[in-house]
Amino acid sequence: MPLYAPSYLDRINAFPENFARFITRIPEVPVSSNRDEALAALMPAHEQFLRDSGIDPKYLRRAQQVHGNKVAIVGDIGCSYPVEGVDGLFCGGVADCCLGIYVADCAAVWVYDTVSGSRGLIHSGKMGTQLNIVGELFARMYKVLGVRAKNCIAVISPCVRPPHYEVDMPSAISAQLMEAGVQAGNIVDCGLDTAADLNTFYSYRMEKGCTGRMLALFGRTTPAV
Repeated sequence: MPLYAPSYLDRINAFPENFARFITRIPEVPVSSNRDEALAALMPAHEQFLRDSGIDPKYLRRAQQVHGNKVAIVGDIGCSYPVEGVDGLFCGGVADCCLGIYVADCAAVWVYDTVSGSRGLIHSGKMGTQLNIVGELFARMYKVLGVRAKNCIAVISPCVRPPHYEVDMPSAISAQLMEAGVQAGNIVDCGLDTAADLNTFYSYRMEKGCTGRMLALFGRTTPAV
């Protein structure tokens, strides 16, 4: 069965307004070596999950995910097609949009500002981590929304890890979060290796590209007043 609200997201979901979820492998949906085909096959199940959770899929905001370090602010007005050229999204605390990032070995990172309620969600794979997308996210959130990293909680999703991968992305991401100003006690690394559990996760590396995608979500449980 897919995981939806795993315990490693408890620190963020402890705030009643938050809807942080991670949809893992859906066994009945066929995998594909074509990313667009894989996402199209998964979309009905993902949208149904949103509806069952009380969130209209039209509020889903996605990034194109080009393995870079650019991020963009999104809001309630707009379309659900991917924001071009970016690997991360963020929004203000009163926005009802739901941020979405797809991963299959790369890490998703949830960021929540406990003061303003602002939310961020990024795709940090090998290139994004090397380019410090974490630092870019906090720079942009501070410039646009006044978010201070010291007030934030960050969670690192399941991703490929040693010994299945030569790069320790979670350690690098944690270091970047602390460099940005997030307190060590506010960083949660789930510790799960996508390549080690193909019953639960998709793994691009282990499945040699013929795989699906997990979906990280970060929205609100209730509309803003």
